[in-house]
Amino acid sequence: MIGANKDSIGEPRLVRPVHPSSAVHGHRVMLGVLLVLIFIAAVVGVVFAAVSGQGTVALIIALFAGAFFSRVGC
Repeated sequence: MIGANKDSIGEPRLVRPVHPSSAVHGHRVMLGVLLVLIFIAAVVGVVFAAVSGQGTVALIIALFAGAFFSRVGC
């Protein structure tokens, strides 16, 4: 086993430094934009269905949107 019985564990390995900008990628930005568009479409769908007198459809859309965003958030 390396490091046991007073053996050297070797030279430390160099790692790439973490920069604040390394967490932002185009892929994450596009996913964020897509989630915002899905949220807007869900709200518009619920409002339009409710204004049209389709309360049951509005409730179903709201339930599906809530289930989708609870799955994405968790």
